[in-house]
Amino acid sequence: MGLSSVEFEFGGQSLSIRRAADGESKLPSTYAQSDRTCPEHCIEPGTAAAGVKTLTELEVFAFMQQNVSLGTGLLIDARLPTEYADGTIPGAISVPGATLVGNNPYREDLLLALGAKGAIGQMDFSGAFDLLIFDDGPWSPTARQAVQLLLDAGYPAQKILYYRGGLQMWHVLGLYTESSSTRLLTG
Repeated sequence: MGLSSVEFEFGGQSLSIRRAADGESKLPSTYAQSDRTCPEHCIEPGTAAAGVKTLTELEVFAFMQQNVSLGTGLLIDARLPTEYADGTIPGAISVPGATLVGNNPYREDLLLALGAKGAIGQMDFSGAFDLLIFDDGPWSPTARQAVQLLLDAGYPAQKILYYRGGLQMWHVLGLYTESSSTRLLTG
């Protein structure tokens, strides 16, 4: 069964995602391009890592309604902050994959913000958020690399989900995005 829209809560706000229905929508040029060079923009595997489930759009919607709305999950945009500011899935937060590298002096702070407790090497992730991680789409390695960096830090695979379709499939399906100019500020 398909859905025409989905509603969920994030940061005290009700958010709604639906398909554009004006008949005039076009893919942004970033996602319309089909001639990407490999290496760098190769076709990514269907699985980010062992034990990490790959989701479809309907499963992303369910995660938003269940985990995000209940405060047990976060939708993570692993792209660069400039890309995030240009447009992302509503309710997503920016955690660039590169910030999760082991030599980042702020990685422990990031892991604590994601719900871990303790110190590096002894972190307890039992109360950490469930994470749904995405990037530009099936040709971008960013989300898969972020997943691996989280696993390397000790984040449990069962608390990580991967949306391989990313922003490209989101746009192909005509789903709304939000940008820094349309994002509502919360107090």
